[in-house]
Order: sequence, then C-alpha cells, then structure tokens
Amino acid sequence: MTTDRPQVKYPFEFDGRWVLRYHIPYTVEHEGHTHRIVATIFARPSVHGRIQVNRDGQLVAEYDELVPGSTVEITGDAWRVTEVEYRARVVLERVPEETKEEAGAQAGE
Repeated sequence: MTTDRPQVKYPFEFDGRWVLRYHIPYTVEHEGHTHRIVATIFARPSVHGRIQVNRDGQLVAEYDELVPGSTVEITGDAWRVTEVEYRARVVLERVPEETKEEAGAQAGE
C-alpha cells in the first residue's frame, strides 16, 4: 500500500510540541535506523523525567533529572522540556534553529 503523504520524522509532533507519554515507546526512523524513545517520570526527590533513546536496540542517549527548561537532543534535533507531569507525560518543544546557532556562536566567543 502506498500513500501520497510525505513521511515525516516525528509523526506525533504537533505545532512544534511533542508529548511523550509515560512508558510509551515512540519510534522514529532517521538515516536508515530505527530509534525508540521512552520517557519515565519520577516523584523523588522532586518530580523529574528521564528520556532514553535507543537506536537499533542499543541505548545511545539517556537524559535524566529533566525539569522544565532542560534540553535534550533526539536524532540530531534539539528539544526543550516544557512540562513534566508525574506518571503522565513529558512535554517537549522544538528549539528554534536560530537559538541553537546563537548558542553555538556565544560558546565559541
């Protein structure tokens, strides 16, 4: 079965935001590899999240102690945590390209 719709990298992204549900694996196809992304949320010592990124079954990145304002990189794209809700979700929003470039320029000065 073929479709006329273009394949998108993050089919679950809406309006620049991606809601990662607690313990629900998300699959992203990128550069010929299958990536699985899973969010976990903890209550202690305070509410925070963890995102694990696997590529072809191997752990390639783990981000822990995530709170609003934290940033993560998933398949080459930068995301900012906007919300962490205990046992429910971690909400991400895309970091605009110009913000990433400005940060890189400032780091190099």
